[in-house]
Amino acid sequence: MRLLIIDDEEDICDLIAEIGQRRGLEAKTITSAETVQQVLESFTPDVIMMDLMMPGIDGVELLRLLSAKAKDAKLCLISGSDARVLNSARRLGSAHGLNVIAALEKPLSIQTLNGFFDVVTSNGKEQDAQARAHAIASGEFRLYYQPVIELATRRVKGVEALARWQHPNRGVLLPSDFLDQVTNDGLMQALTDFVIKTSLLQAAEWHRKGERLTLAINVTASALLDLSLPDRISDLCEQHNVPPEMLVLEVTETEAMRDVTRTMDVLLRMRLRNIGVSIDDFGTGHSSLRELQRMPFSEMKIDQSFVTDMGKNKDCAVIVTSIIDLGHNLGLKVIAEGIEDQRVWDMLAEKGCDFGQGFLMGRPMAIENFTLWLDSWRKG
Repeated sequence: MRLLIIDDEEDICDLIAEIGQRRGLEAKTITSAETVQQVLESFTPDVIMMDLMMPGIDGVELLRLLSAKAKDAKLCLISGSDARVLNSARRLGSAHGLNVIAALEKPLSIQTLNGFFDVVTSNGKEQDAQARAHAIASGEFRLYYQPVIELATRRVKGVEALARWQHPNRGVLLPSDFLDQVTNDGLMQALTDFVIKTSLLQAAEWHRKGERLTLAINVTASALLDLSLPDRISDLCEQHNVPPEMLVLEVTETEAMRDVTRTMDVLLRMRLRNIGVSIDDFGTGHSSLRELQRMPFSEMKIDQSFVTDMGKNKDCAVIVTSIIDLGHNLGLKVIAEGIEDQRVWDMLAEKGCDFGQGFLMGRPMAIENFTLWLDSWRKG
């Protein structure tokens, strides 16, 4: 594998190169950003580690350049800036179609770099299609549950079910670590079926105990194009004696608009079966209001990028207020994602937002931890 290091500090370049070479990577370093394009003409990297704060050309310009010249490389962003800047750069790189696999804050430790190269060098051996298929079939994937709270009353409305991979060597992996590969492997239906069946078993248990918690399941664009999905879910609900109204399917704004007619077919059939349908990450996609109005959504979720910052960013607060008003005027319940402090909770409640979720109330939890959290929250 070929490693390209872009950093104006020679000591850092040498350190990264040395660790990479110990792992068998061929390393090349660049300390002047102006030479990146020239180097890429003759050196095709598999992995790129790039400092965002290069003199002469900033990280945003470099991301644009790499999206044109090195889109297939695994990209690690490095910066002395705070985590928020790194996360923004990571999202921007992904928006450019780059495979951003890590974002590391300076100063870099030997332990951090070794951990990064553990991931890079294990990808080809442990995370191939066969390993992912085996993981889904053998039960390495689990569901974590994040609570959704009614802001006006503090009542627990339900949960969002989130897939996690309990990797035997790398610990708990998030969807950003495996979802693209699962899609490329053609395994999305298998993963979707696992999430649906596991969610329904949990919903059935809650129903038997008299719990009326809703359970939201994320579905991807490929799942939305499966015309058999409504019948499969309906049959499973009947099989496990789960009221369909306990379920909510979440689909992102961008994915819902990829094939409007087919998506509308699937979502409408869900609603006819009393299954809720939520538009997720609203505000980050490109849908027109006309298409939004035509889709049979029952809920709207405001993307956390607006919610988290609304307490200190007036523009974010204005956007959140507008989305709440839009959702209510369309007859939708509105859920705010990314609530991390009481001030944001209070602002949302004052604006009439119906529900919220975020680290202030609870992180995604394994079912045994969620059960303990639920009891504690209700005792209050």
